[in-house]
Amino acid sequence: MKYSFSEIEGKEVYPICIKNNSKQFLTLYYYTAYSDSVLHSNEKRILYFQSPEQMNAFCKKHELKMDEEIAEYDFDAPIENPVDYTRVLNNWNLLNTIAGAFGMHFEGDSKKYTPLYRLLFRLNTPIEPIPPVYRLHERDYQALLKVFRKKDRFLKIFELYSQE
Repeated sequence: MKYSFSEIEGKEVYPICIKNNSKQFLTLYYYTAYSDSVLHSNEKRILYFQSPEQMNAFCKKHELKMDEEIAEYDFDAPIENPVDYTRVLNNWNLLNTIAGAFGMHFEGDSKKYTPLYRLLFRLNTPIEPIPPVYRLHERDYQALLKVFRKKDRFLKIFELYSQE
């Protein structure tokens, strides 16, 4: 299995746990000079680890600096209206990151969803504190469901990391 670490900015990585279809995948997220990405092989598979210890050993072996906190992306939680806009926006961004890393089309990247994305972004960056959920207009709620309808095509490309 081949992968490159030269593109990771500052050799800094961030552990993430992706929950989907009652499974959990522990992997790494990082920034490059051009974008963000998830740890993947050249065979276009997202690499995941069996445990935090295995992930930590991987980072030490490859001289990567790993953040201590594990961010969670829960795709099993239903998207209900009113929406948990923080979770939805974070999941949207992760799907966009995966699609970009593998050159895949992501519905949420279409221009017709830009107003909905901007609304979610504004809700996440308010000047004054607001409730953690927000009721979308039915049209926007249906559009949001459509953005996530094909999430599994991005979340079924995991490959368990094995020692080289």
